Order: sequence, then C-alpha cells, then structure tokens
Amino acid sequence: FFHWFDYMSWYPLGRPVGTTIYPGMQITAVAIWRALGKLGSAISLNDVCCLVPAWFGVSASILVGLFAAECSGRKSAGAFAALIMAIVPAHIMRSVAGGFDNESVATTALVATFYCWVRALRDRPTARDGEATADSYAFGVLCGLAYVYMVSAWGGYVFVVNMIGAHAAALAAGGRYSSKLHRAYSLFYLIGTAGATRVPPVGLAPLRSLEQMLPLLVFLGVQLLEAVEVERRKKRLTPAQVWKRRGGGGGAGAA
Repeated sequence: FFHWFDYMSWYPLGRPVGTTIYPGMQITAVAIWRALGKLGSAISLNDVCCLVPAWFGVSASILVGLFAAECSGRKSAGAFAALIMAIVPAHIMRSVAGGFDNESVATTALVATFYCWVRALRDRPTARDGEATADSYAFGVLCGLAYVYMVSAWGGYVFVVNMIGAHAAALAAGGRYSSKLHRAYSLFYLIGTAGATRVPPVGLAPLRSLEQMLPLLVFLGVQLLEAVEVERRKKRLTPAQVWKRRGGGGGAGAA
C-alpha cells in the first residue's frame, strides 16, 4: 500500500497514493475483511467498505454515551448523549452505509481518544496526596493509541491534540494538578506523537508545526510540575514553597 503509485491520477505526472493520503480508513476496511474471512464469512471487501460507516457510526454513538456518562457521573446523561449523537445530521452524513470516507472512521477514533482521556483522570478514593492511579497509566496508554489511530485516519487530528493539551493546561492552572494528570498526559503525548510521526502525510509536523506547539509546551510544563510535586512529597513543602519552585523552574525554562 505504501508503495502504491497511481499513474492515472494527476495525469501525466501520476501520484504516490500510499504516502499522500491518510491510510487509516483503507487499512481498517482490509483488517475487518480479513478478520471476517478468518471467521468463515464470505463477505466481499466492497461490502465491508459499504458497511464500515454504519458500523463505526454505531460505535461512535456508544463512545459519546460513555464520554458523557464519565463527565457527568450519570448514566442517563450518557444514554441521552448517545441518542443525540445517533440522530445528529452531521454524524448521519458520515455514518450512512456506502459513504466510505475518512470521517466515517475518524469520528469514532476522535471520540475514543477523548473518552480515554477523561477516563484516565477519574478520581479514586484510594489515591492519596495527588498520587497517580492505575487508570492514569492504563487509559493514558489507550488514549495515545486511539490518537495514533485518529492521526492515521484524518487530518483533523490537530484539533484533538490541542484540545487535550488545552484541557491539561486548564486543569493545572486551576489548581487541579496531580500526578495522575502527569502520567495520563505524558503517556498520551509520547505514544501519540511517536505514532503520529510514522504516518506518511504527517511526518515530523507534530514537532515542527506552530499549531501543535501548545501540546508540546504543556508536555514540558507538566514535567516541571511533577518534579516540584515529587519534591513536595519528599520534603513536605508548604504551598508557598511549591509555588516559589514552580515559578523558579518556569522562569529558568523560559530563559
């Protein structure tokens, strides 16, 4: 696939298709087709491509429900959100059977990334003094993997990484920083960025593009905050001492 050169596109120059498109949608369809074949299904690849938007439309609606339930803490809110997602015209346009397009797969990947992000930040009564939780590790990894899938499917991945970066920055600025935020964001950013750079149309854009500098700066910022947090636990620093060290570290980093 990645060596496919289409001589009929952009005639007479041709086009290296495998390195100029986001491959997530095509790889997903082939993977599903092969998996169904292993299970004994005789469905054709063409039929799989026709049905992928509908299948992923269902999964996107379910994930929106899980996302809303996680944020609100109410299952009824999740059910209502899933219902709304299922009938939103913009989503229906991208989830109708036969409408095989990047957004058909990318919408599910986008919502999955956001759900894993908020799930990684779930409060646990057993976590004391801002310590990291098992969820921050597990769902931080899953968030990064879902983001890589999102990048492989659609160019709108820039919106996703900036939204998560902005949310992490807002939590830290609002006094809600904890080690679980550090673990979740660090795992998301490291796995997501490493995977994104392997997608041919993206390359090193996550490290070079100005529109993706916010997530990078947030990543560096949470490392500073975590270093101060570790020192706070060891030396039992007062809030004034913590803010002094944060300010000193931020000033040194800016310089």
